[in-house]
Amino acid sequence: MQPVSRNFSAQENVFAGIIGSLLFSLVGGIIWFLLYQIGFIASISGLVGVICAIKGYSFFSKKESIKGIIISILATLFTMCLAWYLCLSLDVYNAYQEWYATGEIDFTLTLGESVGNAYLFLEDPELARAYFGDLAMGLVFCIIGGVGYVISSIKRVKQAPVQTEEVPVPTESDFVAEQRREEQSNRDSLS
Repeated sequence: MQPVSRNFSAQENVFAGIIGSLLFSLVGGIIWFLLYQIGFIASISGLVGVICAIKGYSFFSKKESIKGIIISILATLFTMCLAWYLCLSLDVYNAYQEWYATGEIDFTLTLGESVGNAYLFLEDPELARAYFGDLAMGLVFCIIGGVGYVISSIKRVKQAPVQTEEVPVPTESDFVAEQRREEQSNRDSLS
């Protein structure tokens, strides 16, 4: 028998990969949220988010691919936007707490109500400009922070060797030899 090689690779589970990239990219979102609370917008949150998202995708999908890298980038950008919105919501919550404490208003908002209504504060052009400026700067930093790792991941995926498995394929002479063995076995059993 002559061995023949065939492509052998793990089946990519894209849905599980999406879940993994979203879950793992939350690490970057948490870093964004925490740094924002102390007054920083840093590319480290984007870099950590991209790295974690790519690792999460490949862990859950059982394969690293260009498609997975693109999905991971989108998951990271989504997570960073979510972290930004939660920062806005916390600012709204804190503002209401402060206004209530100073007597400017006679009610306050819960944290859940702040999350549900934070977008209304973006109707004020000055606030919108400031918050959307923070979001844009943060996303640019995320891209700058993650671009090196994304490029190296793409190179790694493209250079990964194709796994092959040798499969024996019977030849015509193998069939002839098998037939002769069967004939001999039949003769021996008749004797």
